[in-house]
Amino acid sequence: MDKKVLKEIGLTDYESEIYLTLLQYGSLSAYDLAQKTGMYRQATYDALNRLVEKGYVNSIKEGKSQKYKSVRPEMISEYLDEKAESFKHILPELSGLDKKSNDVLMVETYKGKNVSRVALRDIINRLKHSKNRLVLCTAIDESVPLSNYNTICEQYERDMLKYRIRERVIIKEGTRGIFQKGSSNYRKIEEKYFNPNPVQIYGDNVQIIVWGNPDHLIIIRSKEVADSYRKQFELLWKMAKKR
Repeated sequence: MDKKVLKEIGLTDYESEIYLTLLQYGSLSAYDLAQKTGMYRQATYDALNRLVEKGYVNSIKEGKSQKYKSVRPEMISEYLDEKAESFKHILPELSGLDKKSNDVLMVETYKGKNVSRVALRDIINRLKHSKNRLVLCTAIDESVPLSNYNTICEQYERDMLKYRIRERVIIKEGTRGIFQKGSSNYRKIEEKYFNPNPVQIYGDNVQIIVWGNPDHLIIIRSKEVADSYRKQFELLWKMAKKR
């Protein structure tokens, strides 16, 4: 079983282990759980208390014994759906607050193996309802490392086509762009001008990805900064060769 999914809904490693053990064995005491999972008793109690608070585990009394039982997976799915529905109700208000903050320069940083997913999803989410649905990508070698994220890139290209988002992309001579379905316009630049760290400009946002261990993503949200990067892009675009 892929336990990463349990992490994605907010469970720690200990909480995931306890939840799965309770699913397998039914109701168990904290002592029995510690025995079966090999966890320290205090860690078991702490994780159980958090699971009860989150609503993923029920605390039940059997005689003089305090036992715990996992909530059925179907109920968790319903619970998450309810949370998503509740979030939708306050989304317009949150979006209004977000628009008020757009005038202030903001810098967001991310790191880890999921920065490509964060970067591409942010582009789609920011542009899908925008009037100007254009992304400018400077000096990208798309063969490495984006080729290692095929699923993410395929979804991104589908969304580009769905929301009519266009790209102008500058890549290094000798490389090939990975998006081939018509929404991306490529030009090539000499290797001596090549920057291995992608810069993407869209709306009032600028992304800079720094490949490493771990990878880093920097998102600058500022109209002035985005406009200055656009000017630099246009200079490179004039220098670049058509495919």
